[in-house]
Amino acid sequence: MYYKRNNKRLSVSGRGDYMSTSDFIIQYYTNLDACRKFFYDIKWPTGYYCEKCGCTHYYFMKTKNCYRCANCKHDERLLSNTIFQDNKLPLNVLLYGLFLIFTANNGISSMELSKELKVNYKTACLLQTKARILMKNSNSKRFLDSDFYE
Repeated sequence: MYYKRNNKRLSVSGRGDYMSTSDFIIQYYTNLDACRKFFYDIKWPTGYYCEKCGCTHYYFMKTKNCYRCANCKHDERLLSNTIFQDNKLPLNVLLYGLFLIFTANNGISSMELSKELKVNYKTACLLQTKARILMKNSNSKRFLDSDFYE
């Protein structure tokens, strides 16, 4: 992957997709529904299913920010049972941080990340640690159902 901070185009190796930082900010950072859909597609690539009853019918509850099974009324948050389960960052900040970490050509320090995301230094360190876990798991020989599962 290649990334330039001065809004040059980003090349994701092997896929031919191009997205600049400004394109990313317009598409995801300013649109919470797009961020929610991004994480939804990663968590449930084949569509929503309830962990308790296996039902595929659901509705989204904006007040609680969770998905509720239409059959058994089980509530499930988007990041539950993932590596980001106890994360307090908004989805757009989390996704922007991951974008910066994964696309930085020479890496990005926790100090730079904390300034860019406007978060605490410890939060930036934790996000980088979790991103490294994701990179390690994606490079391992075992296949994961999703990139964001522990």
